[in-house]
Amino acid sequence: MLAIRHTVCVLLVLPLLLGGCGGDGADDGDEPRPPAGGGVILRLKVAAGESGMRWDWSGEPRALVNGVARTVGFDADGVPVVGADVSADGLYTVHFPADAYSRAKRAFVLPPAQFPVSGGSLQAAACPMYGTVRTTGDAADVTLSPLCGVVRIPLAGDAHIASVRVEDRSGGAVSGLFPFDPATPEIVRNGNSGNLPWVVLDCAGTGGGVRPAASGTEFCVAVPAGYYASGLSVRVTDCAHRSATWEIPGPCAVAAGGVKTLVPLNYAPGEDLLFAEHFDNCVWGCDYAAETGGYGVGAGSSVPSPATSAGTEAAYVAKGAGTPGSALFETSDYNSAPAASATLAVRRDYLRNRGLYDWQRLFYAAEYRGCLCGGDVGGYGNRGILVTPRMAAAGEPCCAELSFRICLERGMESDVACMAESGVLLGCEVDGMPVDVDVATGTDISQSVQGVTRTAVLLRAAKLTSGVWHQVRMSFGAVAAGSAFRFMPTVIRDVKNCFWIDDVEVRRTGRYAHAGDCVTVEPTTERAAAGEDVSRLRLRPSAVLSMANETTYTVTPGYGMTWICPSLSSDESVWTRDIAFAEKQLAANGCKVWCIHLPYGSTTAARNRDLCAAGADRAASVAFFTRAIRAVAPLKPKNVLVHCNQTLAFGDGSSAASLALSLHELQTVADEIGAHVCVENMSYGVGADAAVLAAAVDEANALGSHRYEVRIAFDTGHANLYLTREQPGKTVVDWLRTAGARIGQLHIHGNRGWNGRINDDHLMPGYAGRLGYADAIGRAGLWGEFYHTLLAECRYRGPFTYEISTRTFGTVAGEERSDNVSAPWTIAHNYDTYLYPAFREYANRK
Repeated sequence: MLAIRHTVCVLLVLPLLLGGCGGDGADDGDEPRPPAGGGVILRLKVAAGESGMRWDWSGEPRALVNGVARTVGFDADGVPVVGADVSADGLYTVHFPADAYSRAKRAFVLPPAQFPVSGGSLQAAACPMYGTVRTTGDAADVTLSPLCGVVRIPLAGDAHIASVRVEDRSGGAVSGLFPFDPATPEIVRNGNSGNLPWVVLDCAGTGGGVRPAASGTEFCVAVPAGYYASGLSVRVTDCAHRSATWEIPGPCAVAAGGVKTLVPLNYAPGEDLLFAEHFDNCVWGCDYAAETGGYGVGAGSSVPSPATSAGTEAAYVAKGAGTPGSALFETSDYNSAPAASATLAVRRDYLRNRGLYDWQRLFYAAEYRGCLCGGDVGGYGNRGILVTPRMAAAGEPCCAELSFRICLERGMESDVACMAESGVLLGCEVDGMPVDVDVATGTDISQSVQGVTRTAVLLRAAKLTSGVWHQVRMSFGAVAAGSAFRFMPTVIRDVKNCFWIDDVEVRRTGRYAHAGDCVTVEPTTERAAAGEDVSRLRLRPSAVLSMANETTYTVTPGYGMTWICPSLSSDESVWTRDIAFAEKQLAANGCKVWCIHLPYGSTTAARNRDLCAAGADRAASVAFFTRAIRAVAPLKPKNVLVHCNQTLAFGDGSSAASLALSLHELQTVADEIGAHVCVENMSYGVGADAAVLAAAVDEANALGSHRYEVRIAFDTGHANLYLTREQPGKTVVDWLRTAGARIGQLHIHGNRGWNGRINDDHLMPGYAGRLGYADAIGRAGLWGEFYHTLLAECRYRGPFTYEISTRTFGTVAGEERSDNVSAPWTIAHNYDTYLYPAFREYANRK
């Protein structure tokens, strides 16, 4: 991890105040809480030492008095007190806290998680203490000696802090089971197999975290007394999944009862860090990979922490080497994020406290010590699926690297698929060795795990050492706000299919060339003024996508596609359902509809969608599109798109006059919903020629007075097919210039042109892939000039809308492969790496 390095060592040892005296016991406003039972009252004081530490005794901790656990209360002055049975010899021995001390092992458990309290105090229950007193009276003061020291971390920054992790850089034990010698009295740092070199101050609470004050906030963490020769490491994470690390060089001595105050730290994660999850708050349970035990809440070494846990309980109970920290998070809600799941097996407060509440999927997942498990360990009743939260806003889409560590279960029989939910896979390496991610040759990738729009890297169980942590780095293009990453075994059940992930980070590795050097145009149907300088203008990208697809709304805004172009189903019976779905998604995701792509007919359908037809066929077509336009009114589109003809296979009757009349009648309907009718050119028949379609549009507008005018939806692929067949030598730029300011909508895609048949390929612009042909428009170098003409001569200022079809090219590793993939992220990547740069290059030459 890239860390923020601080080379200044720990400054000074601040002293420890008399704890529990007077107002230093309970928080202000605590009501007296008398101790339960016992004939003797012991007032708990902390050994007189150096000043500077406040103790927080809230939370009803317990003390072990002569081997009997008693709840700590408060007297009228706020002093912590505990009741005790009368001792025959007058000797009272106190171990605090009771739940942390094992009489059988004569040892204290220092839990891997502590919890913050206000005002720079330390939770008393986080610091084991010991004291004795001899008395024959019914009350006495017992002085407790702290067995740990305190690391005080002054922290400033604009964030909600989720955790503060303190680690011994030399790997020595910081939490776990520590033998205790009452004769000293001291705890002994050792190499117990359940011990850890770190401890976490879990600040997440119910998701809000702790926000440092403007002048900084002090976070106090108890650590074993001792000599930290190599120094300490401090990692801070926030509730927005970011982190920063400071290395505090040694040597550092921490005295029992002493306070080691670090230099003030300013929490400001680097701008390149888009996401970080180290599972620092996931501290309960064993270390399965290392086959060592751990600690948690619950009764027994083989019992996970109860599902009723809130996540703020102290982890004192020993857990075996195969026992997770919690029950499974998700049981059956495959398509629900934890926040919405109806079958969540743990409390939502628990997930918030662990920083997992906003994860997109936690399906058959459990928390292990310091990592997250995917899969039903031992049962193999299903496969675990982990999907990160969506990335927060990261400005414009960028290139980024996903890095994580992964450990497969011993004897793993399933591969693990890792992919971006939205993003273009560019590369991968495992333990520094590259993985072939070329869709034409790669055998350790798949386009079938989550559909062809996503390429997954398959971490082959046969190629990794199970039970060992491996480092994976994956690079992606088109990472944007809303991008997320998925990890899951490829085999669902009946085989070992469990894995662990840790240290997940996403870092920006590069911005697209135009970032910060362009003026993005907010889409408008108004034409721009003639003569405007267009050299740095950038139209917002958009795409034609299914109205019924959730991705159309949830992912596209992150790519700047705030104006979208959903297509209406050809099945009229589902219109009401799909439009209601679209209304809900638009409201939830903050995007708007630019154009509705209305249905297109075919040779097998009735001729009721052909605006060039005559007589009854034309009337039926107008009636159909009238119903469609009125149906989509709730979506408030700027444009509604129709095709100028259905198909020439129906033969006679097609005419430009019929088209003009139909467009006039439909614009009258579109006026009702505040939209333009945009008629799309086809690759054949009436309206394929620019001059003919322009004349029909002009006639339609002249036939009556409309609130909104009829315009042209220009399809580049259709025009290229028509021109290469009927007007060789002319280009899409010529077609565009003829249409001029009539352009109101775009369908951007490439094709190979006419070669004896109509090849309506819907290729990515610039495509030169493995289908045996290339985008002829790109091959002719026309995209830059096209874009410039669109801005300067057509004065178009709407979105730049792609219409792409996914195309397979052959079989690799037993599955069909595609290198022309239609998805918002592939479109955004093409726009930012090929098409818009082509315009900027052309504009710079003019």
